[in-house]
Amino acid sequence: MNPERWRRIEQVCHEALEREPRERAAFLDEACAGDADLRREVESLIDQQSAAQRFLETPPAGQVAGDASWAETLLHDFDRAALTPGTRLGPYEITARIGAGGMGEVYKARDTRLGRSVALKVLSARVSSDPAFRMRFEREAHAIAALNHPHICTLYDVGHEGGIDYLVMEYLGGETLEARLDQGPVPIERAVDIAADVASALEKAHREGIIHRDLKPANLMFTDEGQIKILDLGLAKRPNEGSTSPTASNVTTLSPGVLTNGIILGTVGYMSPEQAAGEPAQPASDQFSFGVIVYEMLTGRRAFQRETPVETLAAILREEAPPIADLNPHVPAALRSIVERCLAKDPAERFSTTAELVSRLEQIEKLWSRGVRETALDDALSSPDSTGPDGPTMSRPVVNRRTALWLAGASIVTVVGTLVTRRLWLVPSTIRALAVLPFVNAANDADVEYLCDGLTEGVIQRMARLSSVKVMAQSTIFNFKGKAVDAREAGRQLGVEAVLSGTVARRSGRLVVSAELVEVSTGAQLWSERYDRAATDVLSVQEEIVRSIVEDGIRLRLGSDDRRLIAERPTNDPEAYELYLRARQALLRDTSEDYLTARMLLRQAIERDGRFAAAHASLSGTYALMILAGFERPTESWPSAIKSGRRALALDPDLPEAHREAATVAFYFEWDWPRAEREWKASIESRGGSVDPGSLESYALGCWALGRTAEAVRLAREARGRDPVTPAFTLRLANYLLYAGSVDEAVSFYEKAIQDGPQDDRAYFGLALARRAQGRFDEAIEARRRGAVAIGDEALLDAFPSERGEAGYRRLELVTAQLELETLQARAAATYVSPLDFARAYAQLGERERAFSYFDAAFADRAPDLVFLNAERRWDAIRNDPRFVAAVHRVGLP
Repeated sequence: MNPERWRRIEQVCHEALEREPRERAAFLDEACAGDADLRREVESLIDQQSAAQRFLETPPAGQVAGDASWAETLLHDFDRAALTPGTRLGPYEITARIGAGGMGEVYKARDTRLGRSVALKVLSARVSSDPAFRMRFEREAHAIAALNHPHICTLYDVGHEGGIDYLVMEYLGGETLEARLDQGPVPIERAVDIAADVASALEKAHREGIIHRDLKPANLMFTDEGQIKILDLGLAKRPNEGSTSPTASNVTTLSPGVLTNGIILGTVGYMSPEQAAGEPAQPASDQFSFGVIVYEMLTGRRAFQRETPVETLAAILREEAPPIADLNPHVPAALRSIVERCLAKDPAERFSTTAELVSRLEQIEKLWSRGVRETALDDALSSPDSTGPDGPTMSRPVVNRRTALWLAGASIVTVVGTLVTRRLWLVPSTIRALAVLPFVNAANDADVEYLCDGLTEGVIQRMARLSSVKVMAQSTIFNFKGKAVDAREAGRQLGVEAVLSGTVARRSGRLVVSAELVEVSTGAQLWSERYDRAATDVLSVQEEIVRSIVEDGIRLRLGSDDRRLIAERPTNDPEAYELYLRARQALLRDTSEDYLTARMLLRQAIERDGRFAAAHASLSGTYALMILAGFERPTESWPSAIKSGRRALALDPDLPEAHREAATVAFYFEWDWPRAEREWKASIESRGGSVDPGSLESYALGCWALGRTAEAVRLAREARGRDPVTPAFTLRLANYLLYAGSVDEAVSFYEKAIQDGPQDDRAYFGLALARRAQGRFDEAIEARRRGAVAIGDEALLDAFPSERGEAGYRRLELVTAQLELETLQARAAATYVSPLDFARAYAQLGERERAFSYFDAAFADRAPDLVFLNAERRWDAIRNDPRFVAAVHRVGLP
């Protein structure tokens, strides 16, 4: 149809819609003047526009759903004076106006309780004046608030103040995808990442019975960290109960397209054909909109954009999008087919579930992250070996150790042959356990310290790959860092048979490393060597040291598999590895500033080598550490942790650190206990005999939170057995014993932890709890006093001299809680503080109403300590309150 014809159809359509419905027939008789085709096209569009008015939320009482004047009011006549900076709505103080939408105005505001910025959407009085509407609005908003997902903008609160209804949402300061698309197509790898994240968020919403229905680039925003989030889930509307639609009974529809004068504006280019035809929205409708967005990212063009909204609407209903291959021939066929399936006109031809869509995208994302591109990617996804009952599954391009062993055991004969061959390669050795002490900075050069730590860590990690030798974990070894310690004495403390020690220096661009291996029982030097290499050759030095230790020091001859494992490098880029080592050294300093420094360095390493799995895992860890330490808002940082951790696992499915980070996400964010347990076990088992006690301890903490105290004690004993010198493992074991009722044994371990780490007030606090459980309150008070002295807490010391007995101990608890609350309030003025920290302090003070006032915000933030509601005794004062019981059920704790 030529443009002139379309302009005529559009003109007549507009003029007809400006008239009352009863006047339109007479108008069309005159306007079409016998042109039957013109009249048929116009009437068809009018029918579609009338049906599409279902996009509008139910108007206030007395209004007609299709009344154009009401729609115009929503768009243009916000009937409440704009709120000025400083205005308060409940605890929220307006700081700036952001913009206006169909339902009202949006402001940036400050939550004065928590000191955080929020986005505050104030609803038009015309929208919220109907009491029935307000009740439904609040009910549905709470349902949406339960949608915790890293790529969905969080709805924090719903409020009513002085006749004003408002929504409180997570504030995101980044740009929208719409703004990004103004710059042209998105690189394919980045487009796949964005698509996988958005699809994952949609799948979560669809699983909870929620359909977005207005998905478009303007409703997708990047955070400062580059993560994408779906915005403007907005105001919910549940279909009429009497509807016969298959989705009416269990699906909430959200965020209608905006109409004025009966014409859909703004989002017409992204709606599905069935929506344009006025049919009920389904999950498949979001899939269509999603497909249009991905099409635009890959091609830089809108799939159905035409000169006018009417022409665009007709294209959505009747035309196919130009082939992606014509616009961007580099897009793999597998990715094109996903988009084409989403853009099918018939909803039944799209993906049967959004979960299937997510699965297909994640397969492409994982392969792409491993360097598989275009044709090779299509081959990998279409090969018979990669296809499962639900579509393509992942196949690993590199055979890992466990797979290799399984393949070697394809028959009993092969297994026996393999074992015999391996025995022939091995020469008996008495050394089965060794420790690698921290390499010493020979010249005390501050800029060499990261090389010392990196060399130590690298040798430990390579040695840990050998199942025939037990190597002490880095967390254990670093207890000796900076100490003048005799190698044999360290070996006796650690219960190993040999100890490696060494020095590192950097001279004139050269790396000089000296190392020796000493037998603990005799003091005999089993091996020594000096290396003089280029300063960037750290990886080669690590490999040479490990090979020499094994072959010359402990006289264990290596087979080809073990040689390969030792030779495997985390990256082949020396500069990327140096950045990684500097980041790891920063993490050891354990401050928020150092975590951020490490994050920056790891990003630089990944920019140099995107397939550096260990760097991705460590980057994920920086986000998790900041969250668990309370330095960053969880909902802002978990998406980055998830993204980096997922990439690490895709690149190296056997990497212990990647499994540990996956367990952290599953436990603290997703509340997926079975998955967390699987990932902890994978982290532990992937090291063979060299189990990291830190992974055991993380697993024990999870068991404790879930009420499996006996199992927590068992794992904590094993962790301490593997690392008897780190006070933290002794302290954790004491904690679990106390909660298990083994109070006397707990006391002995608390005293041991104090002896090993007298500067740690946590051991004194634990001892105080144990003495309290024994009824020895004066000793409990003394333990608390010693803890305050250890950390120099002068504010608390003044309260101790006069307190005695049980009453005195309880008064000290209240003083401590009050001081903690004041500290939290001071911190909240400058930085993020978890709402759950406030709730816990108020609970200890007996102010239960104040405590529960923070719970909704804690759930909106996905506060990590929510997983400890059942286990942590500081909640005892409010534990029997039905609201606390409901919170426990909401987390899903057993």
